[in-house]
Amino acid sequence: MKNQLRHLSLTTRLSISFSIICCTVFFAIGLLSYHNMQHLLAKQRDQNLTARVERIEIFLQDQESFQILVQHPRLYENMLGKEDNLLILKNQQLALIEINPLKVHIPDMAESKTITFLDNQSEFATTRLAYKTVVFNDQHYQLIAGTQLDEAQSTLDQYLWKLILYSLLGIVMASLLGRWVGLYLLKSLNNLIEQTHKIQGTQPHQRIEVKSTTVEVDKLSSAMNAMLEKIQINYDQLARFSEDIAHELRTPLNNLMGQTQIMLMQSRSQQELEQLLYSHLEEYERLSKMIDNMLFIARSEHSDYIIEKENIDLSNLILELVHYFEFLAEDRLMRFVLELEKGIQIYANADLLKRALSNLIINAIDYGFEDQDIVISTKSTENHIDIEVLTKNVFIDKQHLKHLFERFYQIESSRHAKAKTGGLGLSIVKSIMMLHNGEATAYNTQEGIVFSLKIKYLT
Repeated sequence: MKNQLRHLSLTTRLSISFSIICCTVFFAIGLLSYHNMQHLLAKQRDQNLTARVERIEIFLQDQESFQILVQHPRLYENMLGKEDNLLILKNQQLALIEINPLKVHIPDMAESKTITFLDNQSEFATTRLAYKTVVFNDQHYQLIAGTQLDEAQSTLDQYLWKLILYSLLGIVMASLLGRWVGLYLLKSLNNLIEQTHKIQGTQPHQRIEVKSTTVEVDKLSSAMNAMLEKIQINYDQLARFSEDIAHELRTPLNNLMGQTQIMLMQSRSQQELEQLLYSHLEEYERLSKMIDNMLFIARSEHSDYIIEKENIDLSNLILELVHYFEFLAEDRLMRFVLELEKGIQIYANADLLKRALSNLIINAIDYGFEDQDIVISTKSTENHIDIEVLTKNVFIDKQHLKHLFERFYQIESSRHAKAKTGGLGLSIVKSIMMLHNGEATAYNTQEGIVFSLKIKYLT
């Protein structure tokens, strides 16, 4: 059944669902109406019987009228006007009035000072009875009035058939109307499906344009366009990545092939061959480093990649790194200026955090000017911790800032002076921050370019 429903269109499903709802609603309304009609007829029947008993009671209050009624019971039978009606007036000895043309069985009745109702038999009743004990001339009389149930049942049967007919007509009309409304409301959705089918991989900038009358379809088309935009961005990044990685791999490979070809042109001494091998080893190490970095980035992008974390004193970690890189900075006459907030504890992976900060420090040393300061500062806020590395008097154009953390992205003017991470240093920083549910950003200040790491307290 589920497989069959799966092949039905949304319009058909909505029509079927609407028809089922209409059937349920009409059935419930019809059932309530039938029971209400049954109750009204029963109430009206009892009211008629009550009025009949009260009229006879009025006759009994007048001696002369009572004698006429007793002597001529047919008069009241003619007043009733229906052959199936019943009226009996009796005392303990005899029946003074007995109008019972259908010979209905009258059950035994106890005395009752109020009008009481009952059926002539507990099962398959045919007559509704009302009786009351009245006192006249110091004698107790039992007054019984009755009417047949067939008339009310006939009215109910006619009403039931009309309910069924009108309900069926209502269900059919509501189903057809629901089908039409479904087609109208889902017209824009079908147009969206058609336009989606028309999108080809050869037209990456193509977008969905649907004139819709429903908010949901507008939201869906906007969401799909946003998804296409993200796909386009990722596609562009992948294309740029493919181009950059080809460039990065081509350079060391060309060096290896060129050096080897030159050496093979003539016989070489053992010392020259050793120098060639050392040169090749450097290129191999560069390729190995690049591959390791790419593998790390690829693994870190998986949601199931888990890292071990611990509480770390941030100031001690930064001081350790600064002490390690002091000699490199001194070679370029650069100084570290530390503005560290004391007592900051951070929950992170120490090795990865060191790697991220090391990449930023190496970046600052490689691209900073000689005899300038590298300012490393920390600041804690209510929700997160900021770690900033400022390279003074170095500025990056605004159009490059949003691409700095992409793989192999290099500012053209500095492509010849790459860092020691094979063009993946800042991308690794971004990946490490993602593993810590943090973020890495870069922005210009009046003093220079700032690379900022933002980590939440509990990540």
